[in-house]
Amino acid sequence: MSSGWPPALAFFGLHVDCGRWHPDRQKWLRLPVAAFTCRHGCEYTAVGAADVAHLTQTIDATHARTCPGPSGGTA
Repeated sequence: MSSGWPPALAFFGLHVDCGRWHPDRQKWLRLPVAAFTCRHGCEYTAVGAADVAHLTQTIDATHARTCPGPSGGTA
């Protein structure tokens, strides 16, 4: 996702593409994708509705535990 959307290349943070669901066909035409980056080099990516939902719900705690940054998780 971050390779196709210019702001995601220029700014750190959480970028979410909600995808495209086709209600008549009951299927994804484009899967949801989320990408998180921080200034210290942390990167997380999720593809698919369930994985994107999980990433967006847990990124703050996950990132705080693993970030090598000076204060342990400031993005």
